[in-house]
Amino acid sequence: MRSLALAVPVLAALGCGSGSTYYTPSVLAAGELTLRYHDAVEVWSPTGKVAEGTRFAGLADEVACVPEALRHAEAAETSGQTGAGLTIAGATLAVVGLGGLGGLAFYGKDDTALAAMLGAGVASEVLGLVLSAVGRSMKNDANGHAVDAVNYYDDAVGSVGNRCRGSAVERAPLPPNAVPVGDPSAALPSEPPPAPTPAPAPAPTPSPVPTLAPTPAPAPAPTPSPVPTLAPAPAPSPVPTPAPAPAPAPAPR
Repeated sequence: MRSLALAVPVLAALGCGSGSTYYTPSVLAAGELTLRYHDAVEVWSPTGKVAEGTRFAGLADEVACVPEALRHAEAAETSGQTGAGLTIAGATLAVVGLGGLGGLAFYGKDDTALAAMLGAGVASEVLGLVLSAVGRSMKNDANGHAVDAVNYYDDAVGSVGNRCRGSAVERAPLPPNAVPVGDPSAALPSEPPPAPTPAPAPAPTPSPVPTLAPTPAPAPAPTPSPVPTLAPAPAPSPVPTPAPAPAPAPAPR
């Protein structure tokens, strides 16, 4: 029982930790919001801190002209305040639960009083642990809503150099020594100037196309030689007519 009573507050503290971000954006639009972390989520504008977790007081006023961002900012404030209250209550019960250790004074004397005090202390520690866990969950919800609020606001207003004044949108003043967003001639202080763009190489001159020699005219076809005219064949000689045979002499009488 004693070991359990001591272990509960130790376990409740194991989830507690801290961390920090180390890089701060140097090129921002005039009304743009950014997020940082130093033991809690912080919302910053170019002119200073706007809100921080876990309560995020003031974030809703900063993003009031963007309805979706306003809804998330109000949810972040509500969840953050609830989570902070539950965490405080849980820590208080954890401290009160340590009083149950006083029951050890009745060890060996009054077992009933010993059990009652130790039991009450353990119950208080467990309840405190539950409330702290719920409070931590509510804080995480608040952080998520705050990030969504910043993103909605930047997309609609902040990233184009505007800001909210109540529910209206106005042009945000440029902070001193700020680099205008989208100015190609302004380089980051930590970066070397951009290298000059090399001139394009001249296009190669096309080689002249050689002129083809004219095709010689075809030679005239040779004139065919005239066909020689054959001499007419000589007329056949007439066949001589045979002489008539002499009449036979009359026979002598």
